[in-house]
Amino acid sequence: MTKNYIVKELIKEMKERIPQGQNLANYLTDTLYMGKEAVYRRLRGEVAFTFDEIAVISHNLGISIDQIIGNHLSNRVTFDLNLLHSPNLFESYHEIIERYLRIFSSMKGDGDAEVYSATNTIPFTLYSSYEYLSKFRLCRWIYQNGKVKTPNSLSEMHVPEKIITAHKKLSEGLRKPKKTFFIWDSNIFQSFVKEIKYFAGLNLISTSDVMYLKNELQQLLVDLEHLSMKGEYSEGHELYIYLSNIDFEATYTYVSNKDFQISLFRVYSINSMDSQSPQICQMQKNWIQSLKRHSTLISGSGEAQRIAFLEKQRSVIEML
Repeated sequence: MTKNYIVKELIKEMKERIPQGQNLANYLTDTLYMGKEAVYRRLRGEVAFTFDEIAVISHNLGISIDQIIGNHLSNRVTFDLNLLHSPNLFESYHEIIERYLRIFSSMKGDGDAEVYSATNTIPFTLYSSYEYLSKFRLCRWIYQNGKVKTPNSLSEMHVPEKIITAHKKLSEGLRKPKKTFFIWDSNIFQSFVKEIKYFAGLNLISTSDVMYLKNELQQLLVDLEHLSMKGEYSEGHELYIYLSNIDFEATYTYVSNKDFQISLFRVYSINSMDSQSPQICQMQKNWIQSLKRHSTLISGSGEAQRIAFLEKQRSVIEML
């Protein structure tokens, strides 16, 4: 591996990620607070970028330096665990949501944007705009971290306004890709209902909370029924929902557009381990595609299977 290779890859990534219509040299001049000639010497490879300069570029543009180096090595792949930086759990949670928002914002207006996701629980992007369902998810995560006392009632739980706003944007962001493919376990509501009953049994949520959650789950199911019947979002973006006939171990997601791709594996309840390695992204996409062979399409078709699935989820929700 040569120094020129790394510089060329870094420049290539920067050109792809700087704001549209902006010149790279001008962007680096403003970002690194240095003169034009100093910037040009770096772009020509006459002077090396310093570690601090690369760190600033990586942070501002979301470029993985590990990936640039790893791309040249056929036997090495890098993953990002997205470790939390803030000691405040609400701030850490907001960091995680903001990262997902940045991924979806790159999909806006891109005709090549696609999302593939195989999940054995309800995707949070589908219910992030629901007040009590999103509160319960946050409450559960706080309880698992054990750093903040969980309230005995979700109605008394104060969620910072910026998190509520981020939740709504996340719900809107789901609709930006041109095509979305979901592969669901046939019991995706069951684990959610089981957790609600468990937390209620521990008196960590109130009886009224359970009823609010039940009502929102019922409304979510109605919304999913409408989406699955249409096979598209209101913006006309295509939506494909499959029901898997086999079990799978985790939640797998693949996101791509014409300039960017990323694979995500859900870990620690709301976080993700991800990689932008072309090798891993292709494997992830192929794996999710392979699950379609063992699944039934229920959006826009498969009416009998769709009705049976929805009735099964309704009966599960009624258990609350």
